[in-house]
Amino acid sequence: MIKIKNQEGKQKISFITDMPISLANAIRRSVLEIPILAIDEVEIMKNDSALFDEVLAHRIGLVPIKSDLKEQKFKLKKQGPGIVYSGDLKPSIETIDNLPIVILEEGQEIEINAYAKLGKGIEHIKYSPGLAYYKHNLDEKDLDFASIENGNINSEKDIKEKKCEEIIFNIESWGQIDCKKIFLEAINVLDKNLSELNKSIK
Repeated sequence: MIKIKNQEGKQKISFITDMPISLANAIRRSVLEIPILAIDEVEIMKNDSALFDEVLAHRIGLVPIKSDLKEQKFKLKKQGPGIVYSGDLKPSIETIDNLPIVILEEGQEIEINAYAKLGKGIEHIKYSPGLAYYKHNLDEKDLDFASIENGNINSEKDIKEKKCEEIIFNIESWGQIDCKKIFLEAINVLDKNLSELNKSIK
């Protein structure tokens, strides 16, 4: 059973489900095995900013890039004064364009080439497509030590055992792929891993 609780476009989704906790946790962990496009190599031709080359390259590597882009080479060239944003990468990364990368003062300039490739979150967090987490479907009133229902006093334990059959599963996308696709791709990854495990133990 899956019932949508809340959705914010393609970026966030929450749904109520009665799937076992073990399955929910397996899906959550599988999110980090979805192939995602991210900048892996940065060539710095000029960097007059206050950041060391290594720090600048690290910040650029964490910029989320639409994972279905065919273009895997990006350029960034900008002069100060002003803030360099993720949207200054050319061609467009097609995700969030207002992430600040570095501040340039008057007369400062940066010029880089950045090369992206597919990877997985288990290798580096820059390849993570988003955040997946879940919790028991409990209201604040359910966290009281006791409640009265139909004239009977129910303990906190009884209430939790009744309510914990359902969980609220939440997914937030960083923008590389939408939240629904994260869920479906995580299921595909889990299915593939279980199939390979099944073959190995036969």
